[in-house]
Amino acid sequence: MAYASTSPISYLGAMAVGAMEDNTGFAPATKEISALTKAAAAGHIQLTASILAAGGSVDTLCNRDISGSGAFIGTVPSDYTSTLGTGMAMDRLNAHANLMFGTGPIQMAQTFFITEGFTQTSERLAPTLNKLNEGVEFGKFPNLDSLVYPSNGVFPNYLGSGYQDYQAVATNGISSLVRNPTKANFELLASDLVNLGSAFSVADIANFANPGQVVAALNNADAMTASGLNVVLAAVGIDPSTIYNLGDSTYNVLMQEVLNAVNVPELVSNSQTLLESNISDMQSLGDYTNFDKIFVHSKDVIAFSTIEEFRAKLQALELGRIETVAQLASYVGSVEPVTLPTIGNATKFVKREYVDSVIAKFLGGTGLYNSITLQDMIGILGGVGVSTPARNYRTAIQALYDAGELTALRARLAELSAGLNGDYTTVISAEVTGPPLIPEVINILDPFDNSNHGDFGSFQANKIGHIEAACAALMSRRNVNADIQTAIDNWRAISKKVFDEKDFQSRIDMNYGIRTDFSDNAVSFVQGLRGTINERGKGQIIRGLVDQAVLDGDEGGEYMSAYVKELENKAVADTFDIRWRAEFDE
Repeated sequence: MAYASTSPISYLGAMAVGAMEDNTGFAPATKEISALTKAAAAGHIQLTASILAAGGSVDTLCNRDISGSGAFIGTVPSDYTSTLGTGMAMDRLNAHANLMFGTGPIQMAQTFFITEGFTQTSERLAPTLNKLNEGVEFGKFPNLDSLVYPSNGVFPNYLGSGYQDYQAVATNGISSLVRNPTKANFELLASDLVNLGSAFSVADIANFANPGQVVAALNNADAMTASGLNVVLAAVGIDPSTIYNLGDSTYNVLMQEVLNAVNVPELVSNSQTLLESNISDMQSLGDYTNFDKIFVHSKDVIAFSTIEEFRAKLQALELGRIETVAQLASYVGSVEPVTLPTIGNATKFVKREYVDSVIAKFLGGTGLYNSITLQDMIGILGGVGVSTPARNYRTAIQALYDAGELTALRARLAELSAGLNGDYTTVISAEVTGPPLIPEVINILDPFDNSNHGDFGSFQANKIGHIEAACAALMSRRNVNADIQTAIDNWRAISKKVFDEKDFQSRIDMNYGIRTDFSDNAVSFVQGLRGTINERGKGQIIRGLVDQAVLDGDEGGEYMSAYVKELENKAVADTFDIRWRAEFDE
């Protein structure tokens, strides 16, 4: 047991709270990621201020899959533009992170609070929803020899032979034991079971109600002499303490004969008393396995006609820690059925229109059973999901630059920048202010194809065509230079991460429009890190936020960094019940 501290927060934790209240301690990790990536773009791709200022079609330049999904220019891939908005990709990344962070750490904490509540719900629902999504069915899994492989590759999940309808699900299979599931019928079956006393063992369900169990029960009750079994077993040379082969049919035939041989009323009565059974009209100990004498009250309602069928039905049910027939009787008699006038005859377990909307809201993440994690929803705050792809992308772009793969594209971009700056413009006639007004006439010569343009719009459109062609030419060399595909894949991964987070966040109200700056949020947030920092991927996001603050020279970030490390180290100390000195104790 870990050392029990009387303090809810450590000294470092208290200072971390103060750092947050002072609007320090955290910064979006995308700050450095986007800066480094934009620098790489500016240095290797030559995205000049004039190009970026042009806007319009530049925002979607080369962003189709046939021209590199924006990786060679820095634009958002075409299939994500409707969600990520306009502007260059790194700007969209920053905008998303800044929205989550708000005006400072306290508003960032509120983003965490809302997200944690949603992800906790997802985590709780995921195991059940995931099974429902895979197609749970009533009944037993069909014979594999006749099973047709499903087109989607997902085999359905079956509840088991004891669960054929909703009634069986509501009663956990008890309704399968009777033909008409009513409380009265359950009680009738229970009354017959309780009369068996301790003659049979439910703990050994595979051999339940075999005659050998009766012999073993009497032996365990030190009743061999009182029941007369000692004489019969001695006659056939069987030691009652070695009764073990209850599953062998031949052995059970012999045990049944042994029980049948004890038919003296006094000995039968002794056995009933010692086993606390109450079977009517018992002629011999062999009647313990007499189906008609066992199920006297429930014979007209039970859904089985032999002991073997009853055993098979019990084996199909979940019986938990039930070991005795008395416990089984109590359980059966206490369960209540439900009235289901409409769905009682349903043949499919999952009603899609009821579960699909819940599945769509709470599943789809990377957590266990497809649950949604903190990293799925707000990982970008700490650089999770984008820092590695961004680094890989920058490495690939540098390699492409070094290999001369970007030369043609850089030249076309340089021409666009020069043209927009007026370097290719010739004034044919100056503007006359009139009256009448005569506009200025210019000519813009595109040096790449020697085409003439009377305005910048025409020149830009022509140049964009040249840039798109250069991007397509790069794409055609993917099989020659692997860095081209590496750049594309990692660039797409960055935009997909932003896209996915926006999708997950759209499922709830993130309250971005009504956030507050209440300082108690800092207390709740810092205290909440203790014991939960490694749940649902929280720790990696927190470290990314803190590391960025430290990188920015934020002293509060250092206090927060120390506190986070303290939490990690304290978890180690707790395993050895070590008192943590920096936690106040009385």
